Amino acid sequence: MSSLNKSGAFSRPGLSFSLFFAAAVSLWVLFERPVGSQVRELAMAQAALVAANPAGLPASRLSPGGALRLCQAAGGQPLEQLDCRRGLSLDAPSGSSKPVDARQLLAARAGLDAWIAGYRALRDALATRLATGGSRTWVLAGLELRLAELERLGQPPAAGYEEIFDALLLAEGVRYSSVSGQFALQRWDLARLLDSPRAVLDRAEQLERLLVLLPWITGLFALLGSGFVGWSLGFGASLVYAVFYALATLGLLIVADASVRFGQGSPVYLLNPFAYALERQVWVYLVGVTTPCLILAFAIAQERLISNVLRWASDHVIAISVLMFSLATALYGLVSPAAGSEAMKLAMAGFAGVVTSLHARQAYLTRLYLPRAYSLIGLVSGFTSLFLSSTTLNPRAVVAAQLLKAFGLMLFVGLVIIGLAALVFSDLGGSLVSAAVVFGLVFLLFGVRFLMAITVFALMAASLALMTDKVQGRIDLMLSPMTASVSDFARLIKFSESAPASGYGLGALRWCSYEGSCLPIQVLSDYFPALLTGTLGELSTLVLFGLLVLGYFLLMVRAGLGLARGGTLIPLAYAVAFFLLFSSLVQTAITFLGNWRLMPLTGLGLPVLSMGWSSMTSVALGLGTLGLAERLAQRQSVLPAGRMP
Repeated sequence: MSSLNKSGAFSRPGLSFSLFFAAAVSLWVLFERPVGSQVRELAMAQAALVAANPAGLPASRLSPGGALRLCQAAGGQPLEQLDCRRGLSLDAPSGSSKPVDARQLLAARAGLDAWIAGYRALRDALATRLATGGSRTWVLAGLELRLAELERLGQPPAAGYEEIFDALLLAEGVRYSSVSGQFALQRWDLARLLDSPRAVLDRAEQLERLLVLLPWITGLFALLGSGFVGWSLGFGASLVYAVFYALATLGLLIVADASVRFGQGSPVYLLNPFAYALERQVWVYLVGVTTPCLILAFAIAQERLISNVLRWASDHVIAISVLMFSLATALYGLVSPAAGSEAMKLAMAGFAGVVTSLHARQAYLTRLYLPRAYSLIGLVSGFTSLFLSSTTLNPRAVVAAQLLKAFGLMLFVGLVIIGLAALVFSDLGGSLVSAAVVFGLVFLLFGVRFLMAITVFALMAASLALMTDKVQGRIDLMLSPMTASVSDFARLIKFSESAPASGYGLGALRWCSYEGSCLPIQVLSDYFPALLTGTLGELSTLVLFGLLVLGYFLLMVRAGLGLARGGTLIPLAYAVAFFLLFSSLVQTAITFLGNWRLMPLTGLGLPVLSMGWSSMTSVALGLGTLGLAERLAQRQSVLPAGRMP
């Protein structure tokens, strides 16, 4: 990012660029977004409102829960002690079956008959309301398949407990896991048209309104964001922000397309599983693209407070490290592995930045004048000196001991948390990114020889993860995509091969094949690079990957140059920005390599582009912190000698 211009105001070329960029983004979104009238849930929900109360049956008869009640009535025990697939206790011998209880099955069949009547009424209503053409054909075909399966499972007198239970799960759109014993309502199942048609209609109308507002929202924030960054830091910073904004907008457009068109032609996804996604992604988009601006604005308004916070952070490394790692561990267990993974990456980047800003200069001078202090023998001597009097040791050992004492304990704690995340929570992606940050920190402070030594131990630890079933399954998916037990890559390969050389293009993506087989649900997160290949073409995607790597590298170089400044506060901000951007670079490389089947998939999304908070956080905070450092550096250059902001 370039410095603020001399006058402190945004130049006329910069203002012209912001206006042009905002107009280009707005027009881009206007012509590439899907049209609100294509939201198929509108007509389907309107038809469902007509069929919501078939044959005068009370609405409560069509609410989910029949399968759960049948299991509880048949088992006679708390739900956590039952295997609902068999209607028996978990302690019951395998192979045993539930005796048929006539009264229980009669009540369950009555509920099933109500659902079947509801589906028939819905079919009749849709047949008169859907326009003629392809959509009408596959929607009605999917309904007929649902009805045929329900009638087969519930056919008396052959239907027993297991058949009725499975039929109720299918009719209610509920998924049951015999491993966890949990019932999960599927939001996009066809059953939602019967038990909550008003909610489906409200969601479809909200999606339609959001698609209309999308060009205005993106254009306005493009103007405000690029203009503010340019006014604060200059044209170069505005250009960097514009690239970041354009990438986020590309991801938003693809999510918008999925929210309308995903599932078209498939009898499985009659309701769109991504119909809810655009509203959520708009919030992710707005928070992400405004975060750098908000950090920069706070730095401008509260420079002294920012300086005090940075000074406190440099004086309390241990306390901050304990707090960040404890928070990451708590989020893993109490919220979700995804939240814990993101917190761990941020914590490790923050810890590495603080340690680097405090000790990088000393480490460099030590390597320059006492190179043996960083040999393995020197580090072992340094470790020994932690337990001996420093007056009896040579200078090399004392230097190494001071560095190990400064951050060795917290580095060890961080490595333990990474190991727990990989082995206990199966967070392979987050662990890999955090481990890369650790390797970067070790390289900066101790050099390549010690890095090679700990790499050996890291490979030994990684061999334990390779023995887990999850990793073995992903290796099998990488090596044998067409025959693996999971068909994700097989569908992605067919999707990419069927696309033109230049890609389908925005607005023309083939989310489902002509046979009705759709892309995996994770396509907007884990498989986003494969989706880009189908959208832009293989060559364009390869060029985009190269530009992403080059962009992160140049930003890291700019942050690295800032580390050479004197003092503590400004290098601290530069160092944190460096590791945040480095973690984003590593995540980008891992995601692309996993999609290209050059390494096992890790479950990571593509930074900035993929759907969800985890794809936006590190980049947005990294750019914001880099802007903050640039602001502090610019202010220091105009203050009188000896004063700090």
